Amino acid sequence: MINEAVYHLKKEQLYRLAAYRDHLREEPDLRWLFFEITNACNLSCAHCGSRCMASGNRLSRNDVLKTLQTIPSGDRPTVSLTGGEPLLHPDFFSIARCVNELGFEWGMTSNGTLIDRRTARKLRKVRMGSVSISLDGLEKTHDRFRRKEGAWRKAVEGIIHLQNEGFSPQVTTVVHISNIDELEEMFLFLCDLGITSWRPINVEPIGRACESKHMLLTVPQFDHLLSFIREKRYDPSCPMEVTYGCSHFLGVDTERMVKSHYFICGAGIRVASVRSNGDICACLDIENLPSLVQGNIATDCFWDVWNQKFEVFRMDRTEKSLICQSCENRRMCGGDSAHTWDWINNTPLLCIRKFTNK
Repeated sequence: MINEAVYHLKKEQLYRLAAYRDHLREEPDLRWLFFEITNACNLSCAHCGSRCMASGNRLSRNDVLKTLQTIPSGDRPTVSLTGGEPLLHPDFFSIARCVNELGFEWGMTSNGTLIDRRTARKLRKVRMGSVSISLDGLEKTHDRFRRKEGAWRKAVEGIIHLQNEGFSPQVTTVVHISNIDELEEMFLFLCDLGITSWRPINVEPIGRACESKHMLLTVPQFDHLLSFIREKRYDPSCPMEVTYGCSHFLGVDTERMVKSHYFICGAGIRVASVRSNGDICACLDIENLPSLVQGNIATDCFWDVWNQKFEVFRMDRTEKSLICQSCENRRMCGGDSAHTWDWINNTPLLCIRKFTNK
């Protein structure tokens, strides 16, 4: 438990952030734009929020170009090319070159298995700014979770190829009941690998994970994850940043102890996405419900949609939730993450305050 003065300072800062969130609901500020350039993937991960398959839809280079050209030069968000596995897109590098030539900073999320020496070199030439690679445990655990033998080895090789081209890839680890006991070994391995940023996050009750709820962490396991991150953030033996990321509000005590900034869900106020079928939405992790689709780039101007729609994401959704209405953290939390909100029943699927008994 933090001391009383620090507690009140953090609470004051969280209330100020809540006021900023209110401001963004009135005047949204697009900071990140995600393109699901394909929903096809060469893996079939047990937790996949998008339930990606071997084949699927994909955006064309012109789709991405047309979308970005609607954005004024003074409002340049960071672009993320994702999937599925984005490198499966036959025109990936043409799309990446287009994004770069239009003056947008861009990055990529990948499972890493398709990044060989040649690919890493091409990524440098199209000026990729950042990349996140998934490693979900040690070798056997990762391959079982990703449902592909050799996936771990290929991902690690991909990381090394990226490092050889001057990149510092971030590693993201989805923590579930089968790999939570491997965190210490992973920490040591990633330190030896020269990783500078590691983001362990809990498996979420979305996508395929809803079909295998036994993967979800128990309360003691979730507490262990947060304690582990808090300890490793300041471990002098390894200069690797270990952070929980931005997934959830963790309570006044824990906020900023396991991540570099306070929680705020940017869906629809700072974050927008274009799905592989052209649908305009807030966050790709949010359940793909027709009621949450804001438009389609085939028929709508993206920038007009961003400025004139997204109403459902720019209101206080806690007003409709009986659970949230009686919560003392309601103002600071704001209904937690949009991707773990039950939009049909208006209730949080994963309330961290209740989940951790805090």
